[in-house]
Amino acid sequence: MKTYIWSLPTRLFHWLFVIAMVAAYLLSEEEELINIHSSVGYMVGILIMFRIIWGFAGPKYSRFSDFPIGIKRIKEFVTDIKSSKSHSPGHNPMASFVMLGIIFFSLMIVISGILLLASEGQGFFAFIKPGVSEDTLKVLHEIAVNIVIALVILHLAGNLVDYIFNKKAGTLLSMFTGYKNIDAESIRLTTFQKVIAGIGIIAALAAFPYSVLNQKISAKSENTEQKEQKNIEADED
Repeated sequence: MKTYIWSLPTRLFHWLFVIAMVAAYLLSEEEELINIHSSVGYMVGILIMFRIIWGFAGPKYSRFSDFPIGIKRIKEFVTDIKSSKSHSPGHNPMASFVMLGIIFFSLMIVISGILLLASEGQGFFAFIKPGVSEDTLKVLHEIAVNIVIALVILHLAGNLVDYIFNKKAGTLLSMFTGYKNIDAESIRLTTFQKVIAGIGIIAALAAFPYSVLNQKISAKSENTEQKEQKNIEADED
């Protein structure tokens, strides 16, 4: 029996988030691309905000209230994966744990990145005074990135295990089609949910080009040179 589990907005969030996170990671290697890197970061931030709202206002299986979180549930899932699958049409206990972790630490990446730019007097939020050192923010940023990478690896491993033990359910394909081969209640979006999804996805997509065109961020080396030049000019005056 095919059951509609993941709505189009949920799937769009998933794949846009994957693309944006991979792009941000690759762009972080080049200092000259900091403007594009941070612009992708704003897109990630809006996607996360949308997912948090969706976790309360979205359809049944996307809501946080449907996440079977708890040590007992996770233990039951690990010890008997096949039978526990039938009790979790949406996120299973391990997937719920990983998903919440990815949301939290990805948000930490975005916030620390914004504050890191602000500490250099750059970005849309340059007016913010972080109150912590640039080095501390950089460490927090890198720690959060590494934790998300670890969680993504867990997520991929979970998909592999699911494919091996519960291939018929079609969990992997469900993130493309929205359907799982299970006996459960299909979801259906309300008009309100469609409006929220439209605003959230469009805002996330618009954030990238808007930031690239309107945010002027120089590479740290260039920014340092500019500050030194200003200090020299100030001393001469």
